Amino acid sequence: MNHFEGDSGVAAVEFALILLPLLLVIFGIINFGVLLSNQAVITNAAREGARWASIHSTTTYGTGCTNSYSIAPVDPCQVAFTYASAKLINFSSGNTLLASYTSPAVYTRGAPQSVTVTYTYSEVGWVLGTSRQYDALAVMLHE
Repeated sequence: MNHFEGDSGVAAVEFALILLPLLLVIFGIINFGVLLSNQAVITNAAREGARWASIHSTTTYGTGCTNSYSIAPVDPCQVAFTYASAKLINFSSGNTLLASYTSPAVYTRGAPQSVTVTYTYSEVGWVLGTSRQYDALAVMLHE
């Protein structure tokens, strides 16, 4: 193997030059994958909450959504919140999750049951500290 004078650090310099773009691509792929996964989770959480509201006939949970974990769900917000909090991918404790329910004027068959899930996500990598808000809305008719 022939070495020319002054070629001893060429590989290290080439690696250093390619390292930053490589890390940017890797963190971009991670962020995009987490974003897609979390968007699917909050969409499904909103659906779960709306489904729960559509099959339960009570007017007591219209204003008192708890957004906390309980063994037996007592309102559609709790159903959505519990589902999402168990399945979301979090890299930061600064992420916030909120579920809200819009009650219909009357609980009759066909009345719309609406659940919204809002998630604020702090990104990973070169945009660390940047947060974005994602929302999902599901509406189902009361059975």
